[in-house]
Amino acid sequence: MIEITHMDGYRRGYFIHGDSKISLPCHARMERDTIHIGDITASKPLSYPLRDHVRKASGMGATTYLRVVRGTPPEVARRIQKKNASLGGEGGVTPVYLSGHSEYDDPFVSSLPPSDVFLFPAASERSLLSAFFSVRSAHPGALCYVECTPEEIPVLASAGFDLFPESDRHQEALAAFLDNPTPQYVEMASCASLRAKTLLNLLYLDFFSSWEQYVATPQERQLCISRDAFWRPSIVRWEHDVTARYTPPSSIVVLLPCSARKPYSTSQSHRRFIALMKSALGKRPYASLTQLIVTSPYGIVPRELETLIDYDIVVTGTWTHEEVARARTMLCSLLDKVPEPIVIAHLPENECGVVEGLPVRTIVTSDGHPLSEASMTRLREALMEVKDQIPPPVETYPKVRALSRFLYGTDILPPDIVIRGRGQLQAYRGKTAVASIGAVVRPLTSAVTVQRSWVHVDFEVTGDVFCKGIIDADPSIRPGDEVVVERNGRAVATGTAILPGTLMTRMQRGKAVKVRKRLKA
Repeated sequence: MIEITHMDGYRRGYFIHGDSKISLPCHARMERDTIHIGDITASKPLSYPLRDHVRKASGMGATTYLRVVRGTPPEVARRIQKKNASLGGEGGVTPVYLSGHSEYDDPFVSSLPPSDVFLFPAASERSLLSAFFSVRSAHPGALCYVECTPEEIPVLASAGFDLFPESDRHQEALAAFLDNPTPQYVEMASCASLRAKTLLNLLYLDFFSSWEQYVATPQERQLCISRDAFWRPSIVRWEHDVTARYTPPSSIVVLLPCSARKPYSTSQSHRRFIALMKSALGKRPYASLTQLIVTSPYGIVPRELETLIDYDIVVTGTWTHEEVARARTMLCSLLDKVPEPIVIAHLPENECGVVEGLPVRTIVTSDGHPLSEASMTRLREALMEVKDQIPPPVETYPKVRALSRFLYGTDILPPDIVIRGRGQLQAYRGKTAVASIGAVVRPLTSAVTVQRSWVHVDFEVTGDVFCKGIIDADPSIRPGDEVVVERNGRAVATGTAILPGTLMTRMQRGKAVKVRKRLKA
């Protein structure tokens, strides 16, 4: 049984079998007839079936299947995998033999019964990942061992494999990954071999939907050093979430360049942009202005959501086709949500490709550097021209409310609030603090209802929330997300998700949510 303590694509935690508790991920030592995982000894599978006999060691027996390897002729692979699918005996250790012919391998993999450990021999990169994610989806509490070289460990560990061959070099590779389990390290380490790079490319591109749900929402600054970063699951997820969840507050859209300092509004350049826009428009129209920051690799970052990302990227002054395409696609999707939009593009020349040929009125205000006197003058003139078309905000604190809607699918803040504080802001209704406001919005009372990021439980929450007792969870939850725990239709706690929502009801052991605060009525 697995207990997960941390998940970010890879899984950290424990494998518990009887009285043994093994830290994960780790190594497995293969001998002639046995497998050693920490102090657990298990039987090694045979390469041919023994219908009425399963070898056992320390209570963990093995399932036997006919061995098939890559390169097996299709007709032979068909017969072997058809036979294997009919064997189906349960055992503690199960080999996942792959021929490389997906039309025969897939039914066999789908037929695999529950097991404590699944063994993945060396296989083609695509076949390996396809079978792995199929097994992981069907049996999330099982260990997965993979035959690999040391160079492949960072990529395979980040994908979620738990067990690796035991040798000095394999141990060094896993230790190096666990010391720095970041996307930038994995992207760098993948360059050590063609197979490792192929595995990474497949993970980022072809197996995104299978892997993304296990990848955590970043909690620390992301370093985007290589072009691989453009396809990271958390970054691609940002593109999907912004276009689906965010609605511009007005039809007047100002595009601004990014800054090295995050959040952007704390940077010197954006302070100047903001001061000019407030001066030109006045306080109330400014509050309704749609501000979109154009950046790579995230594409578009709305001003209201800027606290949700923190990253640094290599700056060359040249944008690739993919970078321009992502920003343009996101921009067009957001413009479709408002009537008759007007775009004011206050961007450096190398980013102006984002607005070329837009099917809406576009005013380019940059004249050389965006902070030049001529550029700032043109920005002021453009804002003055459209000032009368910006409606005043219909609610107080619209930017904070937009962040709340993005996180929870609804505005959790009462209409009659006042935001006070220095550093850590809080929203008050009368004398009662109803929410804290920082990088995210967190409710402080039980008088909230959310449509996203919810976890339903059937027990009184006195500490962290464990998997046992969770009735249901929002499937859009990712590890690291802010969540609201509800019981009997009432919010009872807030916290940080350890598991994706899809696993919270399927795991049998361990924490699902690290509770930050219990809520009072």
